[in-house]
Amino acid sequence: MLSNIGIILVYSILALSFLIIYNAYLDLKTINKTVKKIIYKLSLFQITFTILSFLTLMLGFINSDFSLINVYENSHITKPLFYKIVGTWGNHEGSLLLWVNILVLFSYLFLIFNYTHNKKYRLYTLIFQNILIIGFVLFLLFNSNPFNSIYPIPLEGLGLNPILQDPALAIHPPLLYIGFVGCSIYFSAALGSLLSGYDGKLFAKSIKVWVKTSWCFQTLGIIVGSIWAYYELGWGGLLVLGPR
Repeated sequence: MLSNIGIILVYSILALSFLIIYNAYLDLKTINKTVKKIIYKLSLFQITFTILSFLTLMLGFINSDFSLINVYENSHITKPLFYKIVGTWGNHEGSLLLWVNILVLFSYLFLIFNYTHNKKYRLYTLIFQNILIIGFVLFLLFNSNPFNSIYPIPLEGLGLNPILQDPALAIHPPLLYIGFVGCSIYFSAALGSLLSGYDGKLFAKSIKVWVKTSWCFQTLGIIVGSIWAYYELGWGGLLVLGPR
């Protein structure tokens, strides 16, 4: 059940990304200075379905739904609720879904909060950001699908990696992801700036808050990760995590 719901939601995200790109391209050709309402609506549906897909996977972990391979390989029925939730992103497939969530979140927030800036610049940024979203969603669907099912359904899971069962490491990946994946929006904005000619101080002003936001989350993520590495692995752990 959750497998089908999750896959439908992910395919919906993919379809909405194509629709956003198509409508943004059409809107580039119009003379008016405001972005069409249909693009706002599509972006709202996109972020809604994206969050729902992540919550669907999380529900599978909370309910110990071992019909999902991802839950079977990364959870256990006796685990505390906190570590069941952490299991949602404590693996490759779940963390990739979190990655997609953050890409879509920044795409939506940029569209909503940068309304005072040049229309073509915003539309080009939206197009490039959704090209990135499509790439990662396709990779998730065909290589790292967290909603793949297993049959017969196991009675028990394999459990979460013991090294991940720590409060500091539980919040470390989401913080880092918001920081690093958040950088995608000013990558897309830079490309949008080149094509729209929206540069100089106006462009710098438009991405200032996004650069600060991603930088702050990166810093927090590295600090939390360093604290975990120190008391879990000692200075040797910090050295291993650093230069490599």
